[in-house]
Amino acid sequence: MGSPITNASGVNLNRASEEELARIGGLGEERAKRMIEKRPFLNWDDLKRVDGFEERLIDDLRRAGAEL
Repeated sequence: MGSPITNASGVNLNRASEEELARIGGLGEERAKRMIEKRPFLNWDDLKRVDGFEERLIDDLRRAGAEL
């Protein structure tokens, strides 16, 4: 089980810089890089295209206030 997602409120996953994404607690630099490579995300299910992103992580991001 990964770290809990924190500091995601108001962060737009399509527009945030790599540094902004990496500051989301529980996400980290490697996931941030992989996210940027797979942009844009049209819906939450699109995040499943990012290696290592499963339903639980996506749900945690959404509940923590991240935006698309």
